[in-house]
Amino acid sequence: MSTLLTPQISMHSNESYETASPSVPPGDLTAKAETSSVTSRGGLIAENMSALSTQSSDTASSFGFRGKRIMLTGLSVTAGIALLTIGLSLYVFVVNEFALHGTEIVTTARLGPVLAVTYALAFFLVASVPFVVRMLSCRLAWSWLKSSVDANGLDRPTPFQLGIIMDVLRSGDIAALFAGLRYMSSDKRSSYRPAIFRYALGVLGLTLGLAYTFVVVLIIFGGVSHALSFSQVGAYSGSWPKFSRQINATACATTAGAVVAGINFCGLYATGTNPFGASLPEGLRTLTNTSLTNAVGIANDGTALIIPASLPVNLAFYASTYGISTSCQSVTQQCVSSASNSSNFLALSCPPSVAFDAAYNTTTGSYPFGIIDPSGTVYSAPYLVDSNSFRFGAVVQSQAYDGDANSFVDNTGFYTYGAAGVSYNVLTCTVTVRQASYSYFDGAIIIDPTNSTTVADLNVVRSIAAMTTAEFLSERVPLAVDGTGADYPAAFAKELSREMIAFSAALFAADAAAEVRSVQRVLGSQLSLPVLCVMLALVVAYCILTIVLATSSVLAAGASPYTMLASKRLSEPTCAVNAAYGRSEIHRTWEQTNERMFSVETGLDRLIVGPMSFAAGGLAFGVARGVQTASR
Repeated sequence: MSTLLTPQISMHSNESYETASPSVPPGDLTAKAETSSVTSRGGLIAENMSALSTQSSDTASSFGFRGKRIMLTGLSVTAGIALLTIGLSLYVFVVNEFALHGTEIVTTARLGPVLAVTYALAFFLVASVPFVVRMLSCRLAWSWLKSSVDANGLDRPTPFQLGIIMDVLRSGDIAALFAGLRYMSSDKRSSYRPAIFRYALGVLGLTLGLAYTFVVVLIIFGGVSHALSFSQVGAYSGSWPKFSRQINATACATTAGAVVAGINFCGLYATGTNPFGASLPEGLRTLTNTSLTNAVGIANDGTALIIPASLPVNLAFYASTYGISTSCQSVTQQCVSSASNSSNFLALSCPPSVAFDAAYNTTTGSYPFGIIDPSGTVYSAPYLVDSNSFRFGAVVQSQAYDGDANSFVDNTGFYTYGAAGVSYNVLTCTVTVRQASYSYFDGAIIIDPTNSTTVADLNVVRSIAAMTTAEFLSERVPLAVDGTGADYPAAFAKELSREMIAFSAALFAADAAAEVRSVQRVLGSQLSLPVLCVMLALVVAYCILTIVLATSSVLAAGASPYTMLASKRLSEPTCAVNAAYGRSEIHRTWEQTNERMFSVETGLDRLIVGPMSFAAGGLAFGVARGVQTASR
C-alpha cells in the first residue's frame, strides 16, 4: 500500500529573502538595482555590498583568519612537495655519489628508496588536488559578487552551473571535470557560461593534468630505471700488500756466472742433469694456478703478466711487474712445398723473406719449435739470445683441423697433408719481455702505457728464454689452443706468452704495490636524466599554480567582507541544504561555520522525501521538513 507524504510547511525556497533583507547598516555605496529577476524567489538583493556588517559576532575576525588559512593551505601543499623533491635530490646527489653518463645518472643510491619517494610524491600531488582547487572558491566568489551588483552582470551562474561549480570545488576529481565538460558540450551557447564556470573547469583540468601527467611520467621512470651493481673505490687503511713483482736480487747475487761467463740466470737455470730443478716446480704451479705466490694475468693489451696468486675482490691497486707480449702470424702458405721426400711428413721450405727454417729434422724426427736466430734456425741454447725483442718459430701439427687432402683448412693457417688427416701450421712470432705498470680493478688488468718499457737487461731476457726448453713447451702450447678457429695465431701467441712468463715465476720476488684502494660492492641505480627533468618541471609547475591560486584567493578574500560568505555558497553543499530546508533564521545566514549556520535542530526538523502535495494543488516528488501523516 502506497503512502502519501504531506509537508507541514512550504519548501523554504518559496519564502527565502523575499520578505526580509539582511539587517545591515546603510553603507556609502548603494547597489545597482537588478531587474525583476533579482527580487524573484531565491534571488539575492544586492544592496549595500560594500558596507561592513556587524550582524555576527565573529564575522570580522573570520575574514582575516580565512585568508591566513588559504595561504597556509597553499604553503603546506608547496612545502610538502618541496620537501619530498629536495629529499629525493639530497639522497641521490648528496648522500650518495653519482656520475653522469650521457643521458643516464649512475648513483650509489638504491633504486627502492628512489622509487618510494617518487611514488610518495605522486600520491601527494594527486591527493592535494582537491585542496588546491578548493582555494579557488574565494577568487570565484569575488567575481560572482562583483557581477551581482550589475543588472547585466554575466559572471553569474545558473542553478545548474552553480551545482557543477560546487562539485568542482568540493570534490576536485575527474568525475567533476567530466560533468562540467559534458555540460559545456551539450549547451553550445557560450553566453550562458559565465567566466567563473569556465575558470573553475580550466583550473581543475590544469591541476588534474599536472598531477596525473606526473603519475604517467613516473610509470615511465620506473620502467627505464633499473638497479645497478658496481664497485665503489675508497681510501685503504693498513699496510700495503706486496702486489708488485721485481727481479729476485738475492737469487741473482748467488748465481752470477754459474753457467756461462757474463750471464746470470738468477737461479732459473743451472748446470747438471736437472738444470731446471730449482725453478720448474714454481713455474708449473704458476701455470696451473696452484701456486700460493704467483699467477699469470692477461692484461687489456694481451700482455701476459706475473701477478699475485690471490687478488682480493675488495681491493684495487697499482703495481709494477714483468710480462711477455707476443704477436704471431701463419706463414704456412709460403712454406708448403709441392714435393715431399716422404709420405710420413710434409716437406716445408720457407723463402728468405720469412727467415725461418721450418724443414723437418730427420735426425730428431721433429719439426722446429723455439727461439730462432737471425738466420731462422732454432737456438740450441736459447739463453744465447742477444736482443729484446726476439723471434720465435714453430711448426704445429694437429688432427683437430679436418680438410681435403693437400688443401688449406679455411683461413686457420692449417694445411692438410695427404690422406692421413694431419694438418700443419707454420708460425713465426715476435716476443718482447716487458717491465710494466698496471692497475687492477674489479677483475680487470689495465696496462699503463706511460710507465711500461721493454726490458733492457739481457740477463732477464736470457733467463726467460732459457725456460723455453723446459717441460715439453713444444707440446704444451699447441695442445692448449688445439681446435681454435680463424684466430689461431692470436691464440697461439697468447698461450706462448702465458707459459713463458709462468715458467719464469721463480725469477721474481714480491714487492709493495705503488697504490692500494679499498673497493666496496654497491647496489645502486641507473636513472634517466630526461625523465627526471620532466618530473621536476611538472613539480615546479604544480607549485607555481598552487602559489598563484593561494595568492589570488587571499587577495579576493580581503577585497570584500562578503567574499568568504559567497565562497561558502560555492564550495559548501550544506549552505544549499540550509537555504532549501533549514529554518528561516536570517541572522544565521551570516555565519561562517556550518554548525552555527543551522539552528538547534530537533525531531521536528527531520526531512521527508517522496511524493507530496502543495496548497496550490498538484503532486510533486521532493524533500521537505515535516512529519508523516499517512500510515500504512
